[in-house]
Amino acid sequence: MRKTKAGLLYLLFTLFLAGALGGLTNSFVVWGLGVSGITPSLGFSMAPDLTVEWLARRIFASGLWGVIFLIPLYNSSPVKKGVILSTLPWLSSALIVFPFRMEMGWFGLGFGPGTPVWTLFFAAIWGVTGTLFLSKIKII
Repeated sequence: MRKTKAGLLYLLFTLFLAGALGGLTNSFVVWGLGVSGITPSLGFSMAPDLTVEWLARRIFASGLWGVIFLIPLYNSSPVKKGVILSTLPWLSSALIVFPFRMEMGWFGLGFGPGTPVWTLFFAAIWGVTGTLFLSKIKII
Protein backbone atom coordinates (compact mmCIF):
# COMPACT_ATOMS: atom_id res chain seq x y z
CA MET A 1 0.00 0.00 0.00
CA ARG A 2 2.80 2.44 0.85
CA LYS A 3 4.58 1.71 -2.42
CA THR A 4 1.36 2.39 -4.30
CA LYS A 5 0.87 5.72 -2.52
CA ALA A 6 4.49 6.69 -3.01
CA GLY A 7 4.31 5.73 -6.69
CA LEU A 8 1.13 7.74 -7.18
CA LEU A 9 2.61 10.77 -5.42
CA TYR A 10 5.76 10.48 -7.54
CA LEU A 11 3.68 10.30 -10.72
CA LEU A 12 1.52 13.29 -9.75
CA PHE A 13 4.55 15.34 -8.72
CA THR A 14 6.31 14.49 -11.97
CA LEU A 15 3.26 15.43 -14.05
CA PHE A 16 2.99 18.70 -12.11
CA LEU A 17 6.69 19.36 -12.68
CA ALA A 18 6.36 18.67 -16.42
CA GLY A 19 3.43 21.09 -16.68
CA ALA A 20 5.27 23.69 -14.58
CA LEU A 21 8.39 23.44 -16.76
CA GLY A 22 6.18 23.89 -19.79
CA GLY A 23 4.62 26.93 -18.13
CA LEU A 24 8.01 28.43 -17.35
CA THR A 25 9.22 27.93 -20.92
CA ASN A 26 5.95 29.22 -22.35
CA SER A 27 6.05 32.28 -20.08
CA PHE A 28 9.56 33.28 -21.11
CA VAL A 29 8.63 32.94 -24.79
CA VAL A 30 5.40 34.97 -24.34
CA TRP A 31 7.30 37.66 -22.46
CA GLY A 32 10.29 37.70 -24.81
CA LEU A 33 8.27 37.96 -27.99
CA GLY A 34 6.03 40.57 -26.38
CA VAL A 35 8.74 42.92 -25.14
CA SER A 36 10.74 42.54 -28.34
CA GLY A 37 7.71 43.78 -30.26
CA ILE A 38 7.36 40.67 -32.40
CA THR A 39 3.92 39.54 -31.25
CA PRO A 40 2.48 43.07 -31.05
CA SER A 41 3.58 43.71 -34.62
CA LEU A 42 1.86 40.48 -35.70
CA GLY A 43 -1.56 40.97 -34.14
CA PHE A 44 -1.14 39.99 -30.48
CA SER A 45 -0.74 43.02 -28.24
CA MET A 46 -0.18 41.25 -24.92
CA ALA A 47 3.30 42.18 -23.67
CA PRO A 48 3.35 41.20 -19.99
CA ASP A 49 5.78 42.45 -17.39
CA LEU A 50 8.09 39.70 -16.20
CA THR A 51 7.19 39.63 -12.50
CA VAL A 52 7.37 36.89 -9.90
CA GLU A 53 3.59 37.10 -9.43
CA TRP A 54 2.87 36.70 -13.16
CA LEU A 55 5.33 33.81 -13.46
CA ALA A 56 4.13 32.04 -10.31
CA ARG A 57 0.48 32.16 -11.38
CA ARG A 58 1.26 30.79 -14.83
CA ILE A 59 3.67 28.12 -13.59
CA PHE A 60 1.24 26.85 -10.95
CA ALA A 61 -1.71 26.69 -13.35
CA SER A 62 0.48 25.02 -15.97
CA GLY A 63 1.58 22.47 -13.39
CA LEU A 64 -2.02 21.57 -12.66
CA TRP A 65 -2.65 21.06 -16.38
CA GLY A 66 0.23 18.55 -16.37
CA VAL A 67 -2.19 15.78 -15.40
CA ILE A 68 -3.44 15.67 -19.00
CA PHE A 69 -0.11 14.21 -20.05
CA LEU A 70 -1.51 10.91 -18.76
CA ILE A 71 -3.88 10.76 -21.74
CA PRO A 72 -2.57 7.83 -23.81
CA LEU A 73 -2.08 9.57 -27.13
CA TYR A 74 0.95 9.29 -29.41
CA ASN A 75 3.17 7.98 -26.62
CA SER A 76 5.81 7.13 -29.21
CA SER A 77 5.98 10.77 -30.33
CA PRO A 78 6.25 13.26 -27.47
CA VAL A 79 6.16 16.22 -29.85
CA LYS A 80 2.87 15.13 -31.46
CA LYS A 81 1.43 14.31 -28.07
CA GLY A 82 2.46 17.68 -26.65
CA VAL A 83 1.03 19.64 -29.56
CA ILE A 84 -2.30 17.80 -29.53
CA LEU A 85 -2.76 17.86 -25.75
CA SER A 86 -1.87 21.55 -25.62
CA THR A 87 -5.16 22.34 -27.33
CA LEU A 88 -7.02 21.58 -24.09
CA PRO A 89 -5.48 24.38 -21.99
CA TRP A 90 -5.57 26.62 -25.07
CA LEU A 91 -9.33 26.09 -25.37
CA SER A 92 -9.69 26.84 -21.68
CA SER A 93 -7.94 30.18 -22.19
CA ALA A 94 -9.76 30.97 -25.41
CA LEU A 95 -13.24 30.12 -24.16
CA ILE A 96 -13.07 30.87 -20.42
CA VAL A 97 -10.08 32.94 -19.30
CA PHE A 98 -9.96 35.53 -22.08
CA PRO A 99 -13.69 36.26 -22.37
CA PHE A 100 -14.74 35.98 -18.72
CA ARG A 101 -11.72 36.54 -16.50
CA MET A 102 -9.77 39.03 -18.61
CA GLU A 103 -12.75 40.48 -20.52
CA MET A 104 -10.80 40.34 -23.79
CA GLY A 105 -13.50 38.56 -25.81
CA TRP A 106 -13.72 35.09 -27.27
CA PHE A 107 -10.32 33.69 -28.17
CA GLY A 108 -8.77 36.86 -26.69
CA LEU A 109 -9.49 38.88 -29.80
CA GLY A 110 -9.38 42.02 -27.66
CA PHE A 111 -5.60 41.55 -27.71
CA GLY A 112 -5.64 41.60 -31.52
CA PRO A 113 -6.59 39.42 -34.48
CA GLY A 114 -3.47 37.27 -34.19
CA THR A 115 -4.27 36.18 -30.65
CA PRO A 116 -5.80 32.76 -31.40
CA VAL A 117 -2.84 31.67 -33.50
CA TRP A 118 -0.21 33.07 -31.15
CA THR A 119 -1.82 31.58 -28.06
CA LEU A 120 -2.11 28.20 -29.79
CA PHE A 121 1.60 28.43 -30.62
CA PHE A 122 2.43 29.30 -26.99
CA ALA A 123 0.27 26.43 -25.75
CA ALA A 124 2.14 24.05 -28.06
CA ILE A 125 5.42 25.20 -26.49
CA TRP A 126 3.95 24.27 -23.11
CA GLY A 127 2.79 20.85 -24.29
CA VAL A 128 5.96 19.90 -26.14
CA THR A 129 8.18 21.00 -23.24
CA GLY A 130 6.16 18.88 -20.83
CA THR A 131 6.00 15.76 -22.97
CA LEU A 132 9.69 15.95 -23.90
CA PHE A 133 10.57 16.22 -20.21
CA LEU A 134 8.40 13.21 -19.37
CA SER A 135 9.83 11.18 -22.24
CA LYS A 136 13.40 11.91 -21.09
CA ILE A 137 12.69 10.61 -17.61
CA LYS A 138 10.74 7.66 -19.07
CA ILE A 139 7.32 8.51 -17.63
CA ILE A 140 5.56 8.48 -21.02
